[in-house]
Amino acid sequence: MLTQPTKKNNSGFTLIEMLVVVSVLGILVSLAGHHHTRVLKKSQDASVMIELNCIRNAVHQFALDNMGRFPQTLDELKPAHLKNLPKQWRGSSGSGCYFYDSVEGNVELYDASCSKPAEQTDQGGRKYADY
Repeated sequence: MLTQPTKKNNSGFTLIEMLVVVSVLGILVSLAGHHHTRVLKKSQDASVMIELNCIRNAVHQFALDNMGRFPQTLDELKPAHLKNLPKQWRGSSGSGCYFYDSVEGNVELYDASCSKPAEQTDQGGRKYADY
């Protein structure tokens, strides 16, 4: 008795097709990861600028409330003018402390040693000390 040959089921993907799909997906993921990192760094720099502006606004509000007198320290701003006073700033490519000049009422970003203005640059190439 003769048996009929069984039909092969050729459905599915070949190894080459799978490799192409996986490599394309890998390229897309790497591009998305790079973009995500860049956006994260920009948001860190924006956060530093926003915190600095909040502290500066609180200093000026204090002066308005106290007949032009600036606070002796930034701690005097709490809690009436500033709820939380950050001790350190951290940007995408640098960190440090806030320097306060009580005579002029200026608040600036200093480097991690708190001895000189921050020379590091943000993602846009601008020095943190110039914020």
